[in-house]
Amino acid sequence: MSEENNSEKEVQPPAMGGMLLTMLFMVYILINPEMRVGMGNFAAGILEPQIGFEHEYPVLTFLFAGVLMISLTTIIRHMLIDWEKVAEIQAKMAAYNKEMSEARRSGNNARLNKLMTMQPQVMVLQSEMMSNQMRPMMFTMLIAMPIIFWLCFGENNFVDRMDLKVMSLPWEPNYSLTDRLWILPHSILVYSALSLPFGQILMRMLKLSSLRGSKKVNQI
Repeated sequence: MSEENNSEKEVQPPAMGGMLLTMLFMVYILINPEMRVGMGNFAAGILEPQIGFEHEYPVLTFLFAGVLMISLTTIIRHMLIDWEKVAEIQAKMAAYNKEMSEARRSGNNARLNKLMTMQPQVMVLQSEMMSNQMRPMMFTMLIAMPIIFWLCFGENNFVDRMDLKVMSLPWEPNYSLTDRLWILPHSILVYSALSLPFGQILMRMLKLSSLRGSKKVNQI
């Protein structure tokens, strides 16, 4: 981050009202049983006939549901997030942190004080990047939550209706899907383990595709 940035017009922090409303809406859904049941039943009506397999192959149900959810939410996030802007902000942050480290290492107090006065601008950049990345949350939430309520969290969910609520894993032949790790049922842990790696791969591929040929690609 160059010294000339100090003379630039101060950037106003991005509005965070949309993020707050999204979080409040999420909390409302979580504490409202009727909303959870309704969203879970909606997802069940669409997905269970296709990938429910009459509860005989829960691993496949979890895998296909996870791949579907991750694919849809990842594509939506990719379309709504300005990845070039994210890369630009990350490059500025990296340059700023590098100059701060060099100023501390060399004992250049004048330079260090100069950089410290730029911290409000740095905080604005961090806030802008967070706001940019949180923008798709409302849309992705409306896809992810019905699937999760159908599988794991909703009343009379998919796991609750299984005759045998266990799964055979390499390290545990009778892994209970209804037991909990703190507040999380084992079923959601299995679901996450099956779906998240695919999501990371897909997101990386989409980023590389959108930033192909740009020097910014290595900043993400």
